[in-house]
Amino acid sequence: MEEEKKTDTGKTVRSKKGVILQLFGVVLFSLGLLNTMLTLKGGLEPDRFNYILIILGGVFIASGVWQSRK
Repeated sequence: MEEEKKTDTGKTVRSKKGVILQLFGVVLFSLGLLNTMLTLKGGLEPDRFNYILIILGGVFIASGVWQSRK
């Protein structure tokens, strides 16, 4: 059951659920990847926190997609 709203012009607009979660997930995922790549470029071993950021970003993206499909 998708939530649909009618505008004044008569067009039907779907509600955009999960967009904020997807955006937050993309930010976390990107920060984790960039931090990991820069750490590797510097010749250091990446911290576990970088991997946690990447995993959490993927989880938020997946949960946002899950919410938007319902």
